Amino acid sequence: MASTLDIGNLMWAIGILLLPLILAVPAKILYQTVILGVGPAERNYRSTVQKILDSGMQVEQFREVLDEEARRLGLKASRAKLNETDMLYPLSLTHFLLVPMIFILPIIAVLSLPIIVMGIPVLYILEVLLIRRRILVNAIKLLETWFGKQIIHIPDAGNDHCSNDAKVLDASNIAVHFHKVPRVVFLGLFSWLIIHWTLRLDSQITEFILAGLFYILLLGIVGIVATALESNLVLVDPARGRIIPISDWLDSMLTPIVGVGLIFLLGRDLMTEARDDGNTILFAATVLMVLYCATAVGVTFQWGYAWWHGKTIRKQFETQAIDKLNPQSYDLTRHQGRIQLNVRCSMAERIEGGIGHTSNLTFTDLDNLPTAHDEALKSPNNPL
Repeated sequence: MASTLDIGNLMWAIGILLLPLILAVPAKILYQTVILGVGPAERNYRSTVQKILDSGMQVEQFREVLDEEARRLGLKASRAKLNETDMLYPLSLTHFLLVPMIFILPIIAVLSLPIIVMGIPVLYILEVLLIRRRILVNAIKLLETWFGKQIIHIPDAGNDHCSNDAKVLDASNIAVHFHKVPRVVFLGLFSWLIIHWTLRLDSQITEFILAGLFYILLLGIVGIVATALESNLVLVDPARGRIIPISDWLDSMLTPIVGVGLIFLLGRDLMTEARDDGNTILFAATVLMVLYCATAVGVTFQWGYAWWHGKTIRKQFETQAIDKLNPQSYDLTRHQGRIQLNVRCSMAERIEGGIGHTSNLTFTDLDNLPTAHDEALKSPNNPL
């Protein structure tokens, strides 16, 4: 009888843990069909944007013709911009797992407020160490020298798509920043599961405090580093024929650790609760509470720190990267199946001189790649 009861409670707990997934699927479908739209106008506009992305050019360089195309198709400017954002920064099912936080926002806000307050001085200290004390740029320099890699600069297709001057509540602005939220949210659940597994404390308050402190540390390191690495630095590994943005390289290391770690820790803790006559239903409810508290903290970080202060961090890091690494800036273009990586100028010239940031290119220029750039732009001498 006890064994049946344990199995029944375990099934209920698993059902509770699956609730966010059950809600996420229709939410994603609603977003794609109602908010983005699936009509002929939206499909035609997205195919136009895709043509730009396939070429390796930046979307904002074609802003005038894209606006004209949206008017021709009868699309509102806000919906057209949101469709662009979805192609540049797509929201996956993972993002929609976090949406239910909206329905319990007042409770979650109260529970997550202490973590937010404690996190402010920690973020400041970590920013001083990582950025102002140049720990991050020195670490990247070691990566370049010790491991035989090369750091270059390639402008992202979404550069200037959503600036800090945009309206905070603009739909495309919200989508851009929400795209970056899961990166730091799941660190919160990961932190609590580690503390819960390793310490097995009797006091849940103490457990939450320790998990909160651990989360703040991870959030600060990962969040600040990820914000700084939005500077479009790219890691080149000639030996393996790979080109990967450093920010994606960081994600490629973190995602397996956090993802596999979450599944392992969640399964182990859940089975431990079931075997030791614990309350598996309460454990499952606590997991969701921790997840949505971490979501509130992640959203606060993204809008209250990365959005407000992120531009300053990126500017500081860009200056340090130019001074320490002096990377060359490249154009990565694709035309009729032919991919070309052409050195254009130094990163300093690209950023300070605004090279390649013209916003009046036409589709004729796109068809004439790679000669769409201003003929006055000459490739620099071979730095080697």
